Amino acid sequence: MEQKWVNKLNNDEFNLIENDWYPIIKKSAMDKIKAQLLESGELLQSFNPNKSFKISAGERLQDLPYLVLDFPKMNNLQFNFVYRTLFWWGRGIQFQLIFQGVQKELYTKVLTLAQPTDFILLGSNLWENDIHSEHFQILEQISEPQQLELISGRFFKLVRSKPIENKENIFEGLSEFYKQFEEVLS
Repeated sequence: MEQKWVNKLNNDEFNLIENDWYPIIKKSAMDKIKAQLLESGELLQSFNPNKSFKISAGERLQDLPYLVLDFPKMNNLQFNFVYRTLFWWGRGIQFQLIFQGVQKELYTKVLTLAQPTDFILLGSNLWENDIHSEHFQILEQISEPQQLELISGRFFKLVRSKPIENKENIFEGLSEFYKQFEEVLS
C-alpha cells in the first residue's frame, strides 16, 4: 500500500521548483533594485552630506523579500527621525517618514505638507508596514480627534505608497518626497 503524502505540491509550486529560473531572476532583480537604492541613498546624502544612509535586506516581511533604505542611518532603535524607502516584493514602493518622541509642532507641520492620499499609522507598532491593515488610515479620512491623538503621540509615521511603474528607476519620486518635507526635517 502506497503512502499518501500530506504535503503534496500544487502545480504552481511544482513548476517553480522544476526550473532554475526563479532564483536566478530573483537574485538579478534584487541586485538591480539594491543598486537603484544605493544611487537613491547617495542622492539623499548629497542633500545633507553630514548624514549617511544604510541599506538592509530581508526575506520575511509577511513572507516576502524586501529592501530598505534608511536615511539617516539608524545605529539603534533610539532615533528622532528616519526617512525610509521600502521596496516590498509584490507590494510596491513605500516612502516613509518615521519620527520618535513627542513633537506636536513637527507632526502638525508634516500633516499640513502631506498629500491627502498619504497613509498615517494609527496603530501602536511603529514597524508596521502593511498599509492595508486596520493600523493605517488615509490622511483625508482621519478625524480631528484622531489627528489630535496623532500629534500628541510618542511616535509618528507617514507613508506614501506607489506602484512600481518605471523599470529604469523604480524609486522615481523619492527625492521629490524628501524635498517636500526637507524644511521640517532640517
